[in-house]
Amino acid sequence: MRDLWMSVAVIFAVIVTGCRGSGDSNNAKNLERQTDPVIVGQQQDTAADVLRWPIIEGVYGEPSLTYTLKANAGTNFIYINDIQAQIDIDWQELDRLYISGGHYSFIKIRNLPQRSAAKPLIITNIDGQVKVGGMGHYYLLELIGGSNWILTGRYDAQSQTGDENFPGHRGGNFANSQNSYGIMIDDDFITDQISGLQVEGATEFEIEYLEITAVTFAGMKIKNKGENIQPMEKVKLHDNYIHDVGTEGLYIGSTGSAPLNQIRDWKIFNNRVLRTGAEAIQLSQLGGHNQVYNNVFGPAAIDWRAIFQNYQDSNLQIGIRGGYLEIDKNIFIGAAGTLISLFSRPVEGDDTEQNVGVTMTNNYFVGTRNLGMYMNNVAIPGMTYRFENNAFSGYRFEYNEVHSHVSPTGALLKIANLETPIIFQDNTWNGPLNFTTGLANNGTHNNQLGVDNVNAQPSLVIFENSDLPNNQDVLNLEMWADIATLGDKQPVEYFMDDIVMHYTKVYQCVMGVCTGGIEPQNNLSMWEELAQPVDDVRIVANSAWEHLGLQPEQ
Repeated sequence: MRDLWMSVAVIFAVIVTGCRGSGDSNNAKNLERQTDPVIVGQQQDTAADVLRWPIIEGVYGEPSLTYTLKANAGTNFIYINDIQAQIDIDWQELDRLYISGGHYSFIKIRNLPQRSAAKPLIITNIDGQVKVGGMGHYYLLELIGGSNWILTGRYDAQSQTGDENFPGHRGGNFANSQNSYGIMIDDDFITDQISGLQVEGATEFEIEYLEITAVTFAGMKIKNKGENIQPMEKVKLHDNYIHDVGTEGLYIGSTGSAPLNQIRDWKIFNNRVLRTGAEAIQLSQLGGHNQVYNNVFGPAAIDWRAIFQNYQDSNLQIGIRGGYLEIDKNIFIGAAGTLISLFSRPVEGDDTEQNVGVTMTNNYFVGTRNLGMYMNNVAIPGMTYRFENNAFSGYRFEYNEVHSHVSPTGALLKIANLETPIIFQDNTWNGPLNFTTGLANNGTHNNQLGVDNVNAQPSLVIFENSDLPNNQDVLNLEMWADIATLGDKQPVEYFMDDIVMHYTKVYQCVMGVCTGGIEPQNNLSMWEELAQPVDDVRIVANSAWEHLGLQPEQ
């Protein structure tokens, strides 16, 4: 098996015997586990792939008026406190705000202009890649203010955006696309508590074709701060590649105390958010009509033994205060505490007349060490929650390895809400648990209705170009930890063939015991470095789940 792994790229799921704290019987317990074959991969015909993922040119038309930003004189950064005041140009007619290619310690732009949806401002790279981070600054890329601007690293010769040498996944070239995007944020895990991209004080903007990696906090952190409670509305996040970050992949909206700005009428689609220490996506202060569709999220919560605080080890975390949220055709991979955390959080003064609720349809949820979902006990007027045609797979209780007070629950989905109408229809799950607290599978219980739900193994998800053997278990990939800080600070030992992520690299234990506390790259007699992840997580054509996850641009 070791020889096979040396010749393939590790993607998400890996065959290992498990990593354990010292001095317990968990290693023996792990040997008895029945692995759940939930993700495999195969390579597709490249000629057919070109037809499936066409290249679209002229997305933003041809520019007439342009301006190029360069590093501040004598520095390696761009800092503009008030871009409209400091740069004399017609900010309503400017077509392209270029950022000159180069490696910057940070970029901060304040007071972006208010534009119309019919004539957005395109912010993009020119003359090479714009790379930010890895130089020890306490923030990386920050954009503040404005509306109807688009930040893009897309290479489009006709629209004159991006750079031909940094095309990202243009034309379906997802495999091994690291460091190929026109705008890249990479802090090399240097600075503590730092996020990749931060946006505040803006609305009706769009972010696409960015790569963000190796930041100790969130990949993208987007919310208003302080007393600014203006909504962030009509935002699009799509075709971004976020991987190997310390906490959340997407941190949207605030989880603090009111007053806070609403997140309204967003569309989040076609993103790869892979190998996050905490949640892959955290959505808070939701109102209006928000849509999350055709993304691949996870493995998430891979730092669950030493995550920065409790209850941050889900995959999808939702905080809704009103409106309508649709979660559709996504793939969610891996969690510790729960795959889905759904919190109703009403705010006094919000309009409740337009409330619809939450629908989750046609999603694939795989790999949890505890719960499939936790729903809190708060009800909001006018809401209905509907879960339809979803698949849940890969349950394996091991949460007590860190949280010793936790014991297995009798249900995959733990429902504390006893008032909001909740409908479960045509869902599939496998494992020994009842489907929900209250429903073994179908029927009625209090506010819950179950129709045509089935306990069976869902069809496998098959990724393109992963070259992995069969029978993979997504829960066996973890972030290397010296001490289980959430588990009584016990040292973590690893065993022969265990595979871990350490920073952005993949290592396999090649000794009977790889002693806890010794970082893999500092002891290559114990640890062997493996190939980098491939990260082509499209679903293969003509398979059962081809309509899920990443889809070609229309």
